[in-house]
Amino acid sequence: MKTMKNYLLPFMMLGILLLAVGCANSEERDNSSNSSEGSENESAENSQESQENIQTVLENIFTGPNEEQEKMLESNEDMAENLTEFREEKFKPYVTDDFYENDIVKLSGGVRFLLAAHPNYMLEVGEVTLDENEDKEGEYDFKVKVTFTNQEDEQSETMTVEGTASTNEEGKVKDIRYINDEEFRDALGE
Repeated sequence: MKTMKNYLLPFMMLGILLLAVGCANSEERDNSSNSSEGSENESAENSQESQENIQTVLENIFTGPNEEQEKMLESNEDMAENLTEFREEKFKPYVTDDFYENDIVKLSGGVRFLLAAHPNYMLEVGEVTLDENEDKEGEYDFKVKVTFTNQEDEQSETMTVEGTASTNEEGKVKDIRYINDEEFRDALGE
């Protein structure tokens, strides 16, 4: 009987070890499938947030100048302060810090088209179309239908501005590249 225990003890220990390892692997598989579902949900939420941020930024770029913005553009004494407040309100929450500093502030990206439109035209966004680039995560091709109305004779024209916008992992806009922005500025300059 004692010799039988000596032979069975290692086999029983091996069986318990295999059982424990098998259970642990099934838990890991369950956790990994849950985490992949979680990452898919997170990716979908990030994509939605990216699209919302891009749309908001494009609408802010191509809308105006309204009365408040006109006063801001015409006021020499408070223009810097008003412009800073405008940029912080309309762009900072939706873009990365680098894009905000380099494009919105230094290159006047937030008011570039408002300055081209002022004082002759009023800009209004009709529709924003975003298509996610399958090859590059966080990159979207966009089309913005912009109606510009002549303030003097109330005649309107609509033009589509196209480009690409990129977002970071947090869904904030990190870059905007226009394809036909010169055509749009030329139309405003006529």
